[in-house]
Amino acid sequence: MSTAYRTIMPIATLHDYAQPVTALSFDPVSDTLWSGTNAGTVIALHTVEGLRGVSFPVGGDHAVKQIVAGDNHIRALGAAGEGIGSWAKGGMNKWFFRSSSTLTAFSSTTYTSNTLAASSTAPEIVLLNAITGNAVRVAPSSSVATHLQFSHSTLLAASADGYVRVHDPRTGLLRENGENSVLAHGSGVQDLQASGNYFYTIGWSVRRGHDFPDPLVKVYDLRTMRPLPPVPFQDGPAFINILPKHTSSLVVTSAQGLVNVVDVSDYSNVSGFYQLETASYISATAVSSDGSFLAFGDALGAIHLMTAIAEDVEPLFNGFEGQPVEWGDPPDPLPDITWTDSTPLNSIGMPYYNTLLLSSWTPQFLPRSGILSPPPPKIPPQVLSTMKMNDNIAYAALPKELRGRRNRVPVTATKDQGRFRSGKGRRDDIELEALNIDDSVEEVPRIYRKVEIEYSKFGVEDFDFGFYNKTPYSGLETHILNSYTNPMLQVMHYIHPIRRLAKSHITTNCPREHCLLCELGFVARMLEDAGGTNCQGSNFCKTVGVLAQSQNQIELIDYGRESTEVDYAHMIQSFHRFFVDHLSIEGNAFPHNPRLIHQAFQEDTHSPAAAPITQLLGIDAKTIITCMSCKAVREKENMTHVVDMVYPRRLTPLDPPPATDFASILLASLIRQMTHKATCQTCKQFATFSSRRSIPASELPPVLAVNASVYNEDNLKLWLDNRQSRFLSPTVEVRDELDGVDEVGGVVYELRAMVVQIMTKARHSHLVAIVKVPEAEGQPNLKSPWFLFNDFVVRNISEEEALSFPSTWKIPAVLYFERIDVRKQLDYSGLPQQLDQSILSLDTSISVNRDENLIQHECLSYEELPKPGTLVAIDAEFVSMQQEETEYRSDGTHRVIRPARLSLARVSVLRGDDPKEGVPFIDDHIHTSEVIVDYLTEFSGIKFGDLDPHLSRYTLTPLKLVYKKLRVLVDRGCIFIGHGLSKDFRIINIFVPPEQVIDTVDLYFLPTRQRRLSLRFLSWFVLHEHIQTDTHDSIEDARSALRLYKAFQDFEDRGVFDGKLEQLYREGKQYNWKPPPQTPRPTTTRSPVVATQTSPIPQFPMMNQNFAQSQFTTANFPAFFAPTDMQFGVGGHSQNWNNQRHR
Repeated sequence: MSTAYRTIMPIATLHDYAQPVTALSFDPVSDTLWSGTNAGTVIALHTVEGLRGVSFPVGGDHAVKQIVAGDNHIRALGAAGEGIGSWAKGGMNKWFFRSSSTLTAFSSTTYTSNTLAASSTAPEIVLLNAITGNAVRVAPSSSVATHLQFSHSTLLAASADGYVRVHDPRTGLLRENGENSVLAHGSGVQDLQASGNYFYTIGWSVRRGHDFPDPLVKVYDLRTMRPLPPVPFQDGPAFINILPKHTSSLVVTSAQGLVNVVDVSDYSNVSGFYQLETASYISATAVSSDGSFLAFGDALGAIHLMTAIAEDVEPLFNGFEGQPVEWGDPPDPLPDITWTDSTPLNSIGMPYYNTLLLSSWTPQFLPRSGILSPPPPKIPPQVLSTMKMNDNIAYAALPKELRGRRNRVPVTATKDQGRFRSGKGRRDDIELEALNIDDSVEEVPRIYRKVEIEYSKFGVEDFDFGFYNKTPYSGLETHILNSYTNPMLQVMHYIHPIRRLAKSHITTNCPREHCLLCELGFVARMLEDAGGTNCQGSNFCKTVGVLAQSQNQIELIDYGRESTEVDYAHMIQSFHRFFVDHLSIEGNAFPHNPRLIHQAFQEDTHSPAAAPITQLLGIDAKTIITCMSCKAVREKENMTHVVDMVYPRRLTPLDPPPATDFASILLASLIRQMTHKATCQTCKQFATFSSRRSIPASELPPVLAVNASVYNEDNLKLWLDNRQSRFLSPTVEVRDELDGVDEVGGVVYELRAMVVQIMTKARHSHLVAIVKVPEAEGQPNLKSPWFLFNDFVVRNISEEEALSFPSTWKIPAVLYFERIDVRKQLDYSGLPQQLDQSILSLDTSISVNRDENLIQHECLSYEELPKPGTLVAIDAEFVSMQQEETEYRSDGTHRVIRPARLSLARVSVLRGDDPKEGVPFIDDHIHTSEVIVDYLTEFSGIKFGDLDPHLSRYTLTPLKLVYKKLRVLVDRGCIFIGHGLSKDFRIINIFVPPEQVIDTVDLYFLPTRQRRLSLRFLSWFVLHEHIQTDTHDSIEDARSALRLYKAFQDFEDRGVFDGKLEQLYREGKQYNWKPPPQTPRPTTTRSPVVATQTSPIPQFPMMNQNFAQSQFTTANFPAFFAPTDMQFGVGGHSQNWNNQRHR
């Protein structure tokens, strides 16, 4: 750019308005000049030709006083002072700040990128949030400020009284330390500019009783508020501007069109004077972002341009083409109306008007009271009678008789609500693609969008997960902290070697209380057994939080923040490395690790094998480091489990373009050739070193774990599809590269799974897994073996869709490959496969002060170890680790946002068959190291200290050991009897096949009544026992469930169950489904059941003899089970228990 300016053709686009140009501002990112007119309109002028674009009013009928153009906004203030506004470059208003007094100025720059300063006639300084337009702080000022400028550390305010004052940019108050004001001009400041440690002013002084422009530009040191030698300008300066990139240079302009570009450090140079050819006076000035263009608006609507760009260079305002211009939307053409006698008048539409319409009421029609609307209705008395006060706010539930009539307007739902199994009128034919999961996102396909669990009054168990997953592969629930790891769990589960290893690890005696490999194995077993039923990985997520916090890696913990605040792609990649490192450590049984793969290069079979995960994922590379000065070479061995992708960069324009295909980038990431500077131990010089890995392809691992490391747009562009091909392919060949030379040999990897981040336009993100399921390969009825796991949404997709990255909403995070040539060579014979069932015979306890008198269980002997079909009764108690998050509405209703997180606290398992029927063989309290927020003593019977190894008097066992006991029972084919077992098994994180579950809540249930009965009520009516009188006891509850099942069997054998169940519901309604208060038993009892029973129900051995009776016979049933007018076997038909529970 030349230092001299030349005049070019002025912009005459605004001549038609014949109005002064009152404000100008160059757009910093596009070839646009923004102009303000005397009529209060901002107009965009594009290119040096002044092509007219967007226009919009700033408020008021006066001139535009000030315009500031930013990267993505236009801020403007009108001379009327009605308010400051921010507009998009398309003309849409973002915000508009109004003040109770007239606004006079605002700062052209912001402080700390989001604080804008404004002044008013109050007088006061207002600090605004530049993003929202909200007032952050209001501070009084000594005089009305006419100009505001932020320096690097202060806020300068030039006032109408001629003073320039220094304010604190954080509070708006006058600076307390040092000088805070200086009298610059006696009769007011006309313009103010600041640069570095200096600021410049022009203004008026009083001469002979009249205001007269000072013929100089005053210069002040901002640090001392002392004047420096001024810059003379005899023609009377009217505007001053800082010249960008030359912070010591000013552009001084007079009203007559004299322009002086002067260097303040050498203002004696008079060569920078220019005279504009104008027939009027100059009314506005502006300088482009690089100083290559100067603009001057005059009173006739012309904009004069001066440029420092050579004539043979394309004249661009900022020296570059910049962003595309945003043109205003053209108005819709008027409709062509064919006028007939029947044409409705409303087809014409409402014209624009600026006078009162005939329908506007005049004051003569207003009532004397001045109230135009009817008074508000009185609050009904039934609402007032139930009203409660809390912090001066009254709350009351809306009575049933008023619901739907008062203060309610029926509206159509914007999106489908959660689907519940208890809901009526379900439309099972609706496909998941038709479900309106979130219409706020247009680009992301519905199946990939974030889904959340809705909660009905029956809890999460009522949510219809089956609607979202019709495949035999289970999804995972999301309402748990750290559930962002769900996709990684799915990936690990479907990588067959890792699944085998994790399942094997849970059969070992792992000593760690918190072990990710154990939890992965438990989840793998659960997902295998579930067969499409939703599962919950709360134990795994809890272990992730505990281990991450213990190692101070809190960035891996999800605290339930908004998804816009979390980069889940980076988070899952950090967790991936953390996860794999833990799996390697936890699975290492050195020197007894089994050898999983036998290859030719592993000749020393007698040396101890590495950790199993290291054998599967480990890359044992040799790093070769070369000094570029003396060529000294040294080697260093290193082991890594995860490959971070490194993308190519062209360091200079002369470098050849790097290879951008996936195979080449993956190879470069494995080799990681780089340079660094250090002191060479050989030549003793500070030299440049070159390092690279040397990895023979034959030694690459069976499973390749890759972090995609896509952290910017340039990297993401490589992944996006183009017309010719896709970046990712089903297989990739990795060739040998030894000593920088490509070898012929190589190995082929097959892509098996991916974790992908889904990013919406609103920057909300979540993670999904895309997996090639081994069990689905070769099935002809599927699109492909590829499945999408979007938490609990599971969907079969095509391979083309799985490998495609159509747009920026789909961002790769983690990839897993399996080496094809060694897949069948993996040897799992050395891995243990079966849990040791003798664990059921061990009395395990870590309690230091266990009271022998409180032991109620008797461990199984070897002869009692369960066989397929063995009946066991089970019940569990839980404590709360996190409170429920609930949203309360103004009408008294509430919605559960996140349910309470429960943890297993006690589990009791009883024998269900003779000879020790009803005797517990497991009664373990569960040790937890987490903080318990609520013991739920009323419902669990657990008290403070019961789960502490140093305080507990009960049998205290680690959660993992209890889980293994239950796992053995499931694997041995035991049939579990209990009440409400589905919720218990979900929280425990174990899946029990339906054919192994007998749930009394389903046995004693009439689907037509839609009410399930509590164990306490059933025990009182059926067994004539009062249970749960003070607190819950898991042994008592399990024993009651067992006896209820025995009673059910007896009724089924006699064919009277259906009639008894109907009568149970009829009588239960009279008691409000609750047993009456316990009273001493009267001398007369209910009439016994008619003694037509041929075989009594077997006797129950009891550990506690406080029950009402010790032998359970027909004489113990309440009389309502045998009405005199009904004979056994009439009115019902016999069904076996398995059919009955599915009624």
